[in-house]
Amino acid sequence: MSDPTALLLLAAETCRRELLPELAGEARYHAAMAVRAMEIAVRLLREGEALAEHERRALAALYGAEAAALDLAALRRRLARDIRAGRFDDPAAARALRAALETRTACRLAVSWPGYR
Repeated sequence: MSDPTALLLLAAETCRRELLPELAGEARYHAAMAVRAMEIAVRLLREGEALAEHERRALAALYGAEAAALDLAALRRRLARDIRAGRFDDPAAARALRAALETRTACRLAVSWPGYR
């Protein structure tokens, strides 16, 4: 079995089924956190690139054609600079920013807390 997602899922399920019921207190908490980390890693492996591209497109839409070729890290840096500089203080710009940030949040939640609504 060389598929990393399958390995992580097997490890998480084994811990959940075999290990967690035998633990209590702080040890159970730490094991549950490890299971959750493995599940997040699986979602990142499966969906991470698509979610990053979705976020990248949402941020690039704030800037138009000039930002189409920028990668996600560059767009995040630019966004942070522009927020600090007040570029999105205008109500229309603030609405566009909010839509982009909602997309970013939804992408992050899809990985860390997929059942959130």
